[in-house]
Amino acid sequence: MLRFLPLKLGRLYRCLKLLLVVGLFVILLMNTHNLFASFQKNELTDRRFINLNKCPACFGTSWCRKFMNGQVSFETWGRLRFLDVFNVKNVYFGQYGEPREGTRRVVLKRLGSNQELADIDQKICKRATGRPRCDLIQAMYKTEFARLNGDVRLLTPEVVEGWSDLVHCPSQRLLDRVVRRYAETKDSGSFLLKNLKDTERMQLLMTLAFNPEPLVLQVGTTWNYVKCQWVFNSYSRSGVGICLTSHIISCMDSLCAISV
Repeated sequence: MLRFLPLKLGRLYRCLKLLLVVGLFVILLMNTHNLFASFQKNELTDRRFINLNKCPACFGTSWCRKFMNGQVSFETWGRLRFLDVFNVKNVYFGQYGEPREGTRRVVLKRLGSNQELADIDQKICKRATGRPRCDLIQAMYKTEFARLNGDVRLLTPEVVEGWSDLVHCPSQRLLDRVVRRYAETKDSGSFLLKNLKDTERMQLLMTLAFNPEPLVLQVGTTWNYVKCQWVFNSYSRSGVGICLTSHIISCMDSLCAISV
C-alpha cells in the first residue's frame, strides 16, 4: 500500500498543475479585451492611476507633466494590470524618454503598498475630521501640514522632530538642504521655505511624516548616515504617489538597491 502512495501523490501534483494552467488560461480568456487594451494604453497618463486627483494630499507634482505627456511608460509586463495582485510592493520597470537625450530604463515605485497608501489617507482624514473617510483635498488644509504659512522663512527642527526616521533628531542644516532639494534648486545660494507654494509646503511636510524615501533620494550625491552610505549617480524625482529612480548604486536596508 505504501509503495503506491508516491504514485498517487505524483498524480495529484500533476492534476493540481493542470488545474492551475487551465485556471490561468481561463483568466486570460476572460481578460482578453483588457489585455489588448493594457498594451495599447499608457496608464501613467491617467490622473487617477498616478493619484494626481488626491493632491495636495500627495508626495509631489514635479514630474506630473512628464507623466501626462507620455514621456514615462511601463515596460511590457508592467502594462498588465491583472498582474498587480502579485506586485505587492508596487515596483515597476519602465522607460523614460527625452527628445534630446533618448530613452532610458527607470524604476518606478509607489511609496507604499496599496494598503499602506490607504492607511495614509485614513490618517489624514482622522487628523482633520476624526473620521477614517473624508474629502482628502479639503482635509489637508485642516491638518498640521497646513500650519506653516508663507510668512515662515525656515523649516525648523522643533516643527518636524520625531515625525519619521529622517527627522528623528534633525539639524537646521539638514532641513535647509531638504527644502532646497525638494524645490529642486542647487545647494548654492539660499532657498527658503517661504518660497514654496502653500501646496508644496503641505506636500513636503506630508512626505517627511509618512514616507521620507523620496527626500532621502533627493538629498545630496553622497551622504553618510550612521554607518551607512547612500551614493547616487543621478537625480531622483518624485511625483504624486510614485517615486522614479535611475542608476542607484547602493542604499540603506530600508530602501531597495536598484541598478538600471
